[in-house]
Amino acid sequence: MARLVFRDFDEFAEAITGVDGRFIPTARSTSEWWAEAVRPGAVSLQQIQIGSPTTFAGDGEPGRFTLGLPMTDPTHIRIDGHFLEPDAFITLYEDQPFTFTGQDVVRWAGVSVPHDTKLVSMDLMNTARSGGGPRTRSALPYLDRLRWVTERAIAANLDPNEPAAVQAVEEEVAICLTHVLERSMKVHDRHVGRPQFSRGRVIARTLQLIEANEGQPLFIDDLCRVTQVSERTLRNIFHEFFGVGPMRLLKVRQLREIRAALLRADPQRDTVTRIAARFGIWDFSLFARNYKALFGESPSRTLRTPPSDVKTRSPVSWLHYASKIFIDDMRPMAHPHVLDGNGDDVDAPLVIQPADLPQLRAKP
Repeated sequence: MARLVFRDFDEFAEAITGVDGRFIPTARSTSEWWAEAVRPGAVSLQQIQIGSPTTFAGDGEPGRFTLGLPMTDPTHIRIDGHFLEPDAFITLYEDQPFTFTGQDVVRWAGVSVPHDTKLVSMDLMNTARSGGGPRTRSALPYLDRLRWVTERAIAANLDPNEPAAVQAVEEEVAICLTHVLERSMKVHDRHVGRPQFSRGRVIARTLQLIEANEGQPLFIDDLCRVTQVSERTLRNIFHEFFGVGPMRLLKVRQLREIRAALLRADPQRDTVTRIAARFGIWDFSLFARNYKALFGESPSRTLRTPPSDVKTRSPVSWLHYASKIFIDDMRPMAHPHVLDGNGDDVDAPLVIQPADLPQLRAKP
């Protein structure tokens, strides 16, 4: 199948089979965002590239069971705040919300089947869906074999009118998938020391405050007050889950929402100023510099981008998916993080609006 290259992050997210969610890029793209896929029979095989450091919040697609296989170094990928092991992958299904954070260009392969598929034993599927969280480990040779088969099948650009070839690929994928699941086990985390406060609850309270003050100025002191933790602790927790501190996340989320609006706007009827103002922007010169620093182009150029052929797009936001993990369901996380005070990360500088916050310069 031909490779599809995307400029719209929401359009890219909706092209991914087996997962529903939204991306927030946290730094400028250094490579293309692309997806390529093939559907041999009931199986959907896909490979995607995420072209910048980013954070993602999402859930498994209803009616499907999906394996996400890292195609770049898994030890540089965080799922729900934890780095993956070299022999790890993720299992995705409905009502299994999760976060993903990558600090560089990341490629994934996806193997997705209907939840009632006959290609894999139902007992294996049920076992894979049990336990807490999406992170799973298996025997590395079988994982590598599944990666190889997925890549080869996509590169082969199968002709759907050749049933024998389609069936052969479907059967090969089913065998590889079965071998991986037979040797899989969920990752369980153990924390040493006395529990003090749940990291999930800290993020939940922060997201609640952001949602309640949409478009209004927020200060780091506001976030620390509502979460009842120090600035350093709050920053470290956000770095674990999202790859950036809370104030930078607020800023890049604002810029990403504006970009989505610009890409969907009519340049004959809308203006950058009018669209940005809807998101609380008042210093338009500063906004333009921050926007170009993150996306590599001016807001006016984005507005002039020809519209895509996508007719409908879900209005659901990143905040909605993130809140599903930490707010909508206030059950304790399967393996809650506990504050430990370790680490001393420093936020990347970025100017925050609207408010008289310290005027920091965006990274070039």
